[in-house]
Amino acid sequence: MEVRYLKSNQLFANGSYDKLFATCARPLLAADHLRNADNMGALIRLADNAGAAELFFLGKESSVNASKLQRAAASSYRNVPWMFCDDELFLEKIPESYKIVALETTTNSINLYQTQLPEKAVFIVGNEVSGIRNSMLEKADLCVYIPVPGPTRSLNVSHAASVLLFEWLRQMMHHHKML
Repeated sequence: MEVRYLKSNQLFANGSYDKLFATCARPLLAADHLRNADNMGALIRLADNAGAAELFFLGKESSVNASKLQRAAASSYRNVPWMFCDDELFLEKIPESYKIVALETTTNSINLYQTQLPEKAVFIVGNEVSGIRNSMLEKADLCVYIPVPGPTRSLNVSHAASVLLFEWLRQMMHHHKML
């Protein structure tokens, strides 16, 4: 079998994701009080790659190293709308039909792989140390966790968000018969 490298933009040129998003709402992503500009940039890049409609950073912009954030986001920096905002503005920006899904370990979290994620969803990930604030968890319609069998028992916030968004994408493609 002959195998050769193929650029990703060639592989995804068939437009299957355009077809999906013609019938399915794009997800929203929010990050609750992140501290690390590299993680923020990685989330911008992830939001772009996963087809998110918008990304919200809850908290203050003032302490963020903008050049680090832009470098980590790479070309995605201007491809996906993103903003820093307070909780009130964030909640106002969520369309009424969207469900809030928190990726967090809580007393009522459900295994991500045993959960049907809502089609219209805003996904929230938490601070690198303290997770999602309780005031935001109380707004969630659903809390999910990623089962982690290794001894560390935690993932980097951008890695965890990737697992969540691409599981949502897999479920939506299956639901819309695109797999």
